[in-house]
Amino acid sequence: MKLILTLVAILFSLNGYAQKKGNSALGLGVSITNVNAGGVSVSTVEYKTRSYSFGYGVFLSDHDKIGMELRYGNTKDEIKSLSDSGGSLLDGESYGGSLTYQHFYPLLKRLYAYAGGNAGYTHSKSSATYFYDPPSTENEIEKLYSVGAVGGLSWFMSKSFALELNIFSLNATYTSSLRETTDGDFIRNSKSSVFNMTTQGLINSLGFKIFLLF
Repeated sequence: MKLILTLVAILFSLNGYAQKKGNSALGLGVSITNVNAGGVSVSTVEYKTRSYSFGYGVFLSDHDKIGMELRYGNTKDEIKSLSDSGGSLLDGESYGGSLTYQHFYPLLKRLYAYAGGNAGYTHSKSSATYFYDPPSTENEIEKLYSVGAVGGLSWFMSKSFALELNIFSLNATYTSSLRETTDGDFIRNSKSSVFNMTTQGLINSLGFKIFLLF
């Protein structure tokens, strides 16, 4: 069973509509995923992930907003083998933040298109144990730096609520990691770095947000 709950919204306005110079935006995000699956003769899988975000932004003008977002997440991945005594357990957590900029383009009444950019940092660590003979463990620390561009639509429905739809994104990331593997009496340390660039469109990047202004 897979349950994904995404709550990235909440807008409140003390005066005026959104996009007024000096207005602030406050947001809370929660994402929860639970996966339970099993094979008849292989293994069962239980996967849980939780992520939380808190964001704040301010309108520098009627059409320009800057902001920041703090994020924290944790995950647990457990595999139990049905054919032998093996299996694995993974625990991980991450935290980070990003800076964002958006410019809004009026389309129709309270409907706007927006485009902007972001830059972020994420620090994560994970610990994995493999219950085989002999058992082994793997610990990893990862640092991820990212810059990107985003675009979409914003609909300011009333003084209290607005809906934002993310349509496309372009992201460049640099990741450095340090991994320690213990296998019996053998310990191995390794370092790696990866540069990656990705683009996402409407189908696989669809995301909604509802903002809180004051």
